[in-house]
Amino acid sequence: MAKHGKKRIRFGSKERKALDFVDPNKDPRSYIKRYLTEEDYKDWFNRNYPNHTIYEAVGLSESDYTETKNKLANEKDDISIEKTEPEPEPKSDSDEIVAGKWTTKPNQKDEAPPTDSAGTYITDADTRNIKKKENKLFWLRIGFSIMGGIAATFLFDTIEHDEEHRWTSIGFMIILFLVTCVIAKGMKINFPRSDRKKIVTTGIGSFIFLYLFAWIMSFTLLNLPQENISIIPGL
Repeated sequence: MAKHGKKRIRFGSKERKALDFVDPNKDPRSYIKRYLTEEDYKDWFNRNYPNHTIYEAVGLSESDYTETKNKLANEKDDISIEKTEPEPEPKSDSDEIVAGKWTTKPNQKDEAPPTDSAGTYITDADTRNIKKKENKLFWLRIGFSIMGGIAATFLFDTIEHDEEHRWTSIGFMIILFLVTCVIAKGMKINFPRSDRKKIVTTGIGSFIFLYLFAWIMSFTLLNLPQENISIIPGL
């Protein structure tokens, strides 16, 4: 952490020049103002230039630093500082300084918040709404699979050829699933771009399993052998 008390003077050295991150077209006092008013900027500077004071870094004297500090302290109104692009990390051969963008914490990567299909940020309320609609889509497919499996038994009961009967029922299952996809599109579930495939994959395993189960079970019950069993002997 840099200190601002006594200025460091090295033997045989002259007044330090501005460091490489300083824009020569800008007022050097603006850097001091940012240092005094922005905690993140102060942390960034102290982390990357521990051997410099802020006024030395921008080519000013300690008296300039004190004057700027006193002026800010005497102002009653909030100080409006022009927002500028963050300075790049200094280039150095030392492994102690990690190159990258200026962040509030060292070695911290900026992560963009999730966006929906339109590219807008998703809030917590949007996330809950998406989850609610996703659950509706799941149970919709569960209902379609069970009812479709049972319906296939009665719709295609007249088909005598086993192979034709089997593939017709499977084709009917695929059609039903495509219908649920169309319904899902109408529900306008704004999945993030990375999760767009969920409009197809949500509940697909359960849909296939329950359709086949309902179809086989209803077909088996419908085609049980009918035998006349007499409860009373001799009748």
